Amino acid sequence: MTDCIHGPIEGHRHVGVKDLATYRAVHASQMKLKEQAPHEVSEPQHAYINQGRWVVDCKCVGAGLTSPSFGISCCFDCGAVYTHILFPADVDAITHALLQRDNVLHRNWTPDESLESLVK
Repeated sequence: MTDCIHGPIEGHRHVGVKDLATYRAVHASQMKLKEQAPHEVSEPQHAYINQGRWVVDCKCVGAGLTSPSFGISCCFDCGAVYTHILFPADVDAITHALLQRDNVLHRNWTPDESLESLVK
């Protein structure tokens, strides 16, 4: 069992992501290889947890990792950088509840699920 819900550091550590600046730099570098430019999207997007990872869906039907400490999400498919991520007020309680589940595949939460429902 891991001790956190994963975000960009854990999900992209293999390419050097260690903080917000390197997340943006790695994303920009990957987009350059695809001959696409990163572009910021300020429209609010809800974060959710899928298999132990904080995720934000992208309009291109891709998705990107995020975390409450980063507050942005980069889509490596189309180049979008979502800059207005909405997290639940009870992040710590949700995280605690999910980390009680041994199987990472069962660590899922969506914004329409109450904490009470999650705990049950």
